[in-house]
Amino acid sequence: MSKKSSPSQGDSKKVLPMNKDNSLPDSKDRIQVLLYCTSDFILSGIMKALESYEEIEIINVEKSTIENFLQSIRSLNPNVILFTNTETLPNLREICKAVHEISKEHEKSQMILLGSIPSQEEIVSLINTGVRGYFDLNESSNQLGEAIRVVHRGEIWLPRDKMSSIMDRIVSVVGRDLKEKTLDQLTPTEFRVLRLIGQGKSNDEIAEAMFISKNTVRSHIKSIYAKLDTHSRLQLALYAINSALF
Repeated sequence: MSKKSSPSQGDSKKVLPMNKDNSLPDSKDRIQVLLYCTSDFILSGIMKALESYEEIEIINVEKSTIENFLQSIRSLNPNVILFTNTETLPNLREICKAVHEISKEHEKSQMILLGSIPSQEEIVSLINTGVRGYFDLNESSNQLGEAIRVVHRGEIWLPRDKMSSIMDRIVSVVGRDLKEKTLDQLTPTEFRVLRLIGQGKSNDEIAEAMFISKNTVRSHIKSIYAKLDTHSRLQLALYAINSALF
């Protein structure tokens, strides 16, 4: 397998991973990733951690200014954004808001922050700005590719050893407006889908558990969104947790 080389600052040349038969993965199957990292040492570790993931394509690495980083998002429209936050940035929330606003103009980009895990309150605040993952740099590096896959599917990635306490905090802050919702309007099948979402199951896992197709799962989720007046998978998970469905 060929190894990826680190793209240079501001270089939009694509670094394409090869399949085991030395062919390129189909473009529709690749997860295009934009990486912001100012540390060459950490950048080297990230590239090493991702080199075995054939479907993950680093389309650019930004190492200079936040302005250049935001411009790269506009021009490249990545599927996933990795933002390495190794130093305390007083305007991190504003940066995340700006990324969220830019991504809404095109096909939505999902954002993962990489760094030391902050307080629960800060994580909740960042999730509210549109961040969909926080990867602790103390975690095993072989989990980074899986974090990208999870966030690309529209799910949340948080440190597993802190998940319970963080979700409790998220429920108390974000889930308040869901308390008045009712389950009466859901069908038994939709109820079970909601329960599995609350357990953190992916669409593939739900389909397998319920012996139905992924398209059917998506149809059920769309119906649940409409009935509960929710707009994201996170809200559905929060609703399931808040309603003590498991």
